[in-house]
Amino acid sequence: MTRPTVSAQIITVCLILLFTMVIVPEHCYSSTAPSPIGTVKEIRSGTLERQSNNVWKPLVVGTAISANDRVRTGADGTAVLALNEIGAVLIGPGTEYYLGDPASGFKTLLKRGYLWISAKLSPGRTMSVATSNAVAGVRGTKFSVIQDAQGMDVCTCKGAVEVSLRDGTSKNVTGGMYAAVNTAGKMEKPEKGKPHLEEIWKKKPARYAACLNCHKKGKKIGDLN
Repeated sequence: MTRPTVSAQIITVCLILLFTMVIVPEHCYSSTAPSPIGTVKEIRSGTLERQSNNVWKPLVVGTAISANDRVRTGADGTAVLALNEIGAVLIGPGTEYYLGDPASGFKTLLKRGYLWISAKLSPGRTMSVATSNAVAGVRGTKFSVIQDAQGMDVCTCKGAVEVSLRDGTSKNVTGGMYAAVNTAGKMEKPEKGKPHLEEIWKKKPARYAACLNCHKKGKKIGDLN
């Protein structure tokens, strides 16, 4: 075999490999963008970001939110997501929240921070908020969840929240009630939320800053919708 013939074959093989690497994957492995499940309704303060390819990028009002998105707020950030067939979610400062897929039960994860949720689930829809300490499941209610180094707090404004614990048991936190789950996954007996709020108003602990920004003594919390 002559040298020119060998060179021509090498060039041909290289061209085939280049075609395979560039053209074929685009044809065979392309996928459509995930369908939106809602939008960023408000950014009340600070920043809201979404993780994309391990990079956090800022979001603006009107941006589409998709299933399985990961979002976070800055230290002074507060934002509201309007989610189709689910309701509205207020995300407090310093919060990292992983959304689920409404078509698969909308199982979400609060890694840290504060959420206030006004759930208006369409028939057949369910929703849950998991933390490292427990899982709060709802079927249409208004409630808040805090997750931090002290554990998990659940406060139900209206309806009922079923809190599933690590030991396999579950307890209901009904409207007007509050409950705490410690870092060991143990839940205290639910108590009336009003005395708890009154104590918060007096002491103003930093942990409840997001609650204090929503609540005013003697007034009801505003509806996110």
